[in-house]
Amino acid sequence: MSKTDARGRGTGVYAYRCNQCRTTSPDVPTRANLRGERDDHRRRFHGGHIPDGEEILEEERVRFFDLPREQKIAAVVVALVLLGGVLFKLG
Repeated sequence: MSKTDARGRGTGVYAYRCNQCRTTSPDVPTRANLRGERDDHRRRFHGGHIPDGEEILEEERVRFFDLPREQKIAAVVVALVLLGGVLFKLG
């Protein structure tokens, strides 16, 4: 995707790509916005028809194992503290 924030990550989640026109929409945060981008492009440039080779680009999801070690440790500590609090409250 094209837009990035200060850390170089995409600011949206989805983008529409028309390989026939060689264009990519701006990043959008929701599938509803993506449908709007796609439908608008189809209507304006393809007479409402579906162009061959269109794509939906989606940011890769962040997995727990992709996080830096320090963030994994912090996440486990927070989870254990929350679990301990719940068990203490119930016990």
